[in-house]
Formats: sequence, C-alpha cells, structure tokens
Amino acid sequence: MTDAFEPVPDPWPQPVPPPARTRTNFWHLLLAGAAGAALVGALWVGLDLARAVSPSAPAVTAAQSFDLSGTFTLYSTGYSYSTCGGSGGYSDITTGTAVTVYNAAGTVLSQGALGTGHSNAAWTCVFPLSAPNVPAGEKFYLVEVSHRGRIMVQPDDARYGRVALSLGN
Repeated sequence: MTDAFEPVPDPWPQPVPPPARTRTNFWHLLLAGAAGAALVGALWVGLDLARAVSPSAPAVTAAQSFDLSGTFTLYSTGYSYSTCGGSGGYSDITTGTAVTVYNAAGTVLSQGALGTGHSNAAWTCVFPLSAPNVPAGEKFYLVEVSHRGRIMVQPDDARYGRVALSLGN
C-alpha cells in the first residue's frame, strides 16, 4: 500500500476565456450584411420588373372594388303579362327594389337595385341585380334584396356575375 492519494479530477471545469476579437470578425459581419442587403434589393427590383412585364395580372388588393351582378328570381308572383313584379306578400319585389351588400361584420359595403324583370316561365319573374363598387378582399359577402334576409355569396361568384338568388315557391 501507498501513502499517496491519487489526484481527484476537479468537478468544476475552469471557464475558457473568450477568443480575442479581431478586425476580421468585424469585416465578415459587414460583408455579410452588405450581401444580404444586395439580395433583398435584387428581389425587390425583380418583383417590380415582373409586374412591369406582366401588367395583365395585377395584384388584387383590398382597396380595389368590383361591380356585383347576377339574377334574382321570383316564383309565384301573380304578375300580369304587361308587368313583371311581385304582388300580395311579394309586392316589395319590383324594378328598383334595393339590393344591399354587407361584409361578415354586417357593415354595408354597397347598395344597388333590381333591374327590369322579365318572364322566364309561368308565374316566374327574373330580375337582373347589381351593386356597384363592392370592395374586394372579403372572405364572403352577404347580399340582401329588399328586407328578405341576407344570403352568403362567395367572393368569386360576387366578382364574376354568378350571384343567383330566388324567392317564392
């Protein structure tokens, strides 16, 4: 046996001093920042050039608007052949009846009217409907004719004249 003890490793390692700063670290950061700025600038100019080359595909923004259009069909109207419009409980449906467009929050976006109706079949009257300058960019639109309730319409249908509403039997 020996009287000597074996050395015990230190359980707490000594901290390593940070590396000395040099001028090369500064220049590397400066060069990397300049390269990043040049890349962002090139992408920005590239987007503007793409818009200039393809003006037929403008970006749609919420600030743009469109004219909503479509049809409103009234069934069982009891109209005469000389006029096309509602009677009795449907007497509020005629040429010039209000068409209101709302957003999801219930804010009025546009107001328009029904156009002159025409007979489509026996006891059926079809009116063109329109509302000008409807702001683009909504998730959906609510369209109401007279006081007959709001009907949800998808944005593409609203924009491209595919609104088709009806009332009656």
